[in-house]
Amino acid sequence: MNKTVNFFAALAGTAFLVNFCWESLHGLLYKGHPGMAASDYVPMMLSMAAMDTLGVVALYTFTALVARRWFWTLGLFNSICFFLSGLVSAYAVEYVTIFIVHYWQYETSMPILLGVGLFPLFQISLTGLFSVFVARNIAGIR
Repeated sequence: MNKTVNFFAALAGTAFLVNFCWESLHGLLYKGHPGMAASDYVPMMLSMAAMDTLGVVALYTFTALVARRWFWTLGLFNSICFFLSGLVSAYAVEYVTIFIVHYWQYETSMPILLGVGLFPLFQISLTGLFSVFVARNIAGIR
């Protein structure tokens, strides 16, 4: 039980910190963000990092269901499963928020791939796998 608590606390903590940094940096590639006051920008980045953290935990859980193992290894199959499900999820979120609900827009400096921003497309997959790696080491799971 203690390993489980340690793992998920480390996963959530790492995912939050890494995604807060990622969001804060690539947030500057969205229209309106560069000129925002810190009193507006920081709470928005904290909120986005919290949502990303939930996404990482959800992707971890999905991969655990596919692997049929709660503490799955970072082998090729599991990593590809996590990475691809992260890409699909990120693409869906970006597509809906940009083209359907018009929640945000990109600056011209945002690199685009398949109609959505390159950095948000790969964010959850990369930060998630990194967070899983760190959490496994912190919790002592081999």
